[in-house]
Amino acid sequence: MSITTHPFAIRIADWIARRPAVEHGDVLLDRKRVYILPTRAGLIFGAAMVVLLIGSINYGLQLGFLLTFLVTSIAVVGMYHTHRNLARVLLRGHRAEPVFAGDVATFELLVTNPTPETRHALNFSFVLPTRRKAGGLFRRERPMPGSWIDVPAKGNRPVSLSLPTRRRGRRACPRVRIETRFPFGLWQAWAYFTPPLSAMVYPKPEEDAPPLPLALGGSLYGAGMAASGEDFAGVRPYQAGDSQRMIAWKLAARSDELSVKLFEAAAGGELVLDFDALPPNLGVEQKLARLARWVLDADAAQLRYALQLPGAVVPLASGADQRERCLTALALFRG
Repeated sequence: MSITTHPFAIRIADWIARRPAVEHGDVLLDRKRVYILPTRAGLIFGAAMVVLLIGSINYGLQLGFLLTFLVTSIAVVGMYHTHRNLARVLLRGHRAEPVFAGDVATFELLVTNPTPETRHALNFSFVLPTRRKAGGLFRRERPMPGSWIDVPAKGNRPVSLSLPTRRRGRRACPRVRIETRFPFGLWQAWAYFTPPLSAMVYPKPEEDAPPLPLALGGSLYGAGMAASGEDFAGVRPYQAGDSQRMIAWKLAARSDELSVKLFEAAAGGELVLDFDALPPNLGVEQKLARLARWVLDADAAQLRYALQLPGAVVPLASGADQRERCLTALALFRG
């Protein structure tokens, strides 16, 4: 585990900076926020220089002294440039796109370089807490694979970080670690930033969901299909909650299964997606998954539809905004 993600390093950095958990607006990585330590290669390099110095002292090697101090001075200059490569960078949380549970959420940051020097090899990655082990005193944190960017002089560059999702709801952006080892890899300078971003994670739509339900008053089954109308368009299997007056009784007399008549809709219809009307044997998450699928189907059919949840109602509307409102209500539902 890298020293930059050790719990002690993170706590000490927070204590020194005394900054809030979430940082709004443009955040400047001033010199007080950038920390630097030798890398593993830097430690090995330092040990080699100590051995070379001891050998030069024991044998009185003038060229050994020259080589030791020359290479060590280069390493010290490299420490300055490594710290300078990260200091005075401006960070801002840009946006986070909504996703469905099980997909990868993307958080986008905007990195601005106000100085005339190009910033090379900046690594951005999330640092997520792992589960505490039984009997463990501290919670370790593990870095995720990050993104590498170069930021031009007096320019900016967006950087996107991906995070897998498992549950619906609002997913706050985790702590971001910014690190660089430029130019020699002997030192690692790093800083932390927690952007004020959150991604909405919608319920994962049911894969084999039944068709959209029919309702009284001309609700639609699909694009151009309504429960009432003038032009007969076909039948579909009966679903619990369908009106009995829409059952094809003549067809039912010749078959053991019930069917519902469909008609061509002259114009867009209206549909109400009701949480309480779903079969009671379904769990809460299963009901939300089915409603999410129906919302997508109704939007694809360009219908006017409403969503009724216990304690929340999304009124009739259509279009992308209605789809987003309904999916957000499903994502934030607490049943």
